[in-house]
Amino acid sequence: MLGQTCFTVSACLNSALGGSAFHPSEGGWLRLSRSEQTADTLVSIVVSTHAGERLLAGCLEMLLAQTIAPRTEIIVIDSGSPENERSIAENFQGAHANVRYLRTERETIFAAWNRGLSMSSGTYFVNVNVDDWIRHDALERFALALDQHPDASLAYAHWATTRRAQQPPGPDDVVNFHPAYEPALPLFYTYSGCTQFWRRSSLVELGGFDPSLLACGDLDVLIRLAERGGTAVLVPEVLAGYFHNPEGISLSTDNSILEQVELFTAARANMPLDRLYAIDPGDSLAVGDAWVTLGNFAFDVGVPWHDGPLRDTDFALECYDRALAMSPDHADALHNRYILLVIVGRHAEAVLILDRLPAAEAAVLRGVDLALRRPAIQPAVRGPVFT
Repeated sequence: MLGQTCFTVSACLNSALGGSAFHPSEGGWLRLSRSEQTADTLVSIVVSTHAGERLLAGCLEMLLAQTIAPRTEIIVIDSGSPENERSIAENFQGAHANVRYLRTERETIFAAWNRGLSMSSGTYFVNVNVDDWIRHDALERFALALDQHPDASLAYAHWATTRRAQQPPGPDDVVNFHPAYEPALPLFYTYSGCTQFWRRSSLVELGGFDPSLLACGDLDVLIRLAERGGTAVLVPEVLAGYFHNPEGISLSTDNSILEQVELFTAARANMPLDRLYAIDPGDSLAVGDAWVTLGNFAFDVGVPWHDGPLRDTDFALECYDRALAMSPDHADALHNRYILLVIVGRHAEAVLILDRLPAAEAAVLRGVDLALRRPAIQPAVRGPVFT
């Protein structure tokens, strides 16, 4: 069990955990009987739409063309759209029994995903944005990955940034390649990209998505997965395309940046270090080594859609300081702190570190030894790679 911190209707999600499904309506939360659920549903797909009338049909056609389409349910959440998505959804419902539709008042996309989660009955749960693209066998590949790795709560893959809605990546589109999972990743970026393919029971145990967030609910739930010691499996294939929409949630306002800063700050302050690294919290030397390792990660980590390493120098220096708080003479922390202070031009502070080192070591450091030192600390969890 991953533990529970519910951000949605607790009774709904707790019942979903036990196998009952719920859905919201204008009259409240209505129970769906077992006979009303699709017995053989493998994947539940939530599509949240607001002013997406021109794109919804194409999105539904793409999903119904998936290789495992007969084993999916598609849950369309019309989030107070001023357009006529209802008629499009109802047309599809006439021909496809696995298409469901619900209209709500305007709400955040993560509140809409929670509604879809509460209505879902599949073994797996995935969001698909109405303007994005997924490969024709993407859902099958994700499902196979979680089937092969029953300890994993989430599957994710490489993806491309596209310039055309619902279209596969072209020769000029950038492909974002992701590393295998380790718990420190969500302290720096949303490693799942635009499509999160969840083991439904795990997502329910995590409490679903935080509906109060406007842009970064997907990052928030990844942080909570790491806090609870979960893991994720990488499918090393390009399975999705994220449409670079200037009017979308991530790009149209500053909400994404502001929420990221808040989430990163809280996670870095509160994440138990032994959730990130395989250490004994009572071993001060190991804890110091782990802080040095996290500091190195902050400086070295490559965000797939950035051109180079993140170089989060401020957080790296904070980590080295935490190592030194555990052990004031921690040689690797002193060494690495000196290097980063030199890099950012804080030479006066760097010189003070040399005064704390043995003369011979200080002379070497001042001259040629400018590589970061790396303690032999391993991640608490290494996510598998699907083959």
